[in-house]
Amino acid sequence: METSTKDLFSQFPDQSKVWLYQSDRAMKDTEVKELEERLQSFVSTWAAHGNELWATSKVLNPYFAVIAVNDSLVPPSGCSVDASVKEMKEIGSELGIDFFNRMNVTIQENEEIKQIHFSELNDNKSAMIYDPLISSLGDLRSAWPRAIEQSSFAQMVG
Repeated sequence: METSTKDLFSQFPDQSKVWLYQSDRAMKDTEVKELEERLQSFVSTWAAHGNELWATSKVLNPYFAVIAVNDSLVPPSGCSVDASVKEMKEIGSELGIDFFNRMNVTIQENEEIKQIHFSELNDNKSAMIYDPLISSLGDLRSAWPRAIEQSSFAQMVG
């Protein structure tokens, strides 16, 4: 499983679009393997209006999967994005994982990755956060995890 995102998807430009899917719990090794296989199968046939998307995917840690697309070649359409969401919901249902629970955030503190309820961010200000709202591969490569105050959750900590 990937621990550093610095060299992630080296054949894709920084401007590539990414979608991060956070699980509602740490995934088991067997679930990670199943998820990676399913996502690779999905992105290998993913298309927008009949045009194949240049896309890839990876499970980054026990809590996150990422799908990336080089949208400078063929941009994803609304229908193709909907198809990826549908696929993640189906995989989640089969594995008993909720990839759409927005009440938890994943943080790293003292080399330990864990999930907390977003209301606990104030109690964990010194932790690094795996910001699920990052949308470009460049940001994922350079700033993930990042300090809470530099994340989309900055306004939630006082």
